[in-house]
Amino acid sequence: MTAPANALIAAAQASEAVAELLRFHREGPNWPAPFGDIEVTCKLAEALKLAAEIERDSLHDGAAFDEEREALGQLIHACGNFIEGWAG
Repeated sequence: MTAPANALIAAAQASEAVAELLRFHREGPNWPAPFGDIEVTCKLAEALKLAAEIERDSLHDGAAFDEEREALGQLIHACGNFIEGWAG
């Protein structure tokens, strides 16, 4: 998938999570889960993973970005592990 397509997916995931967080602020927790049917943490992790992939893949080559590229890679990996664990 292209970076613009991934950006749209990330924005949609984050928007759903934000909408549910705002609902939670106004109305309080649902029962039995605080966020109802929306998996807020997972949606934010998916959005963060996609955004980090876009950023990492857009960095210029060269040693100046090696540390940032490595940090983004670790973040992508951690988000991926979280999402996999969540999905079971």
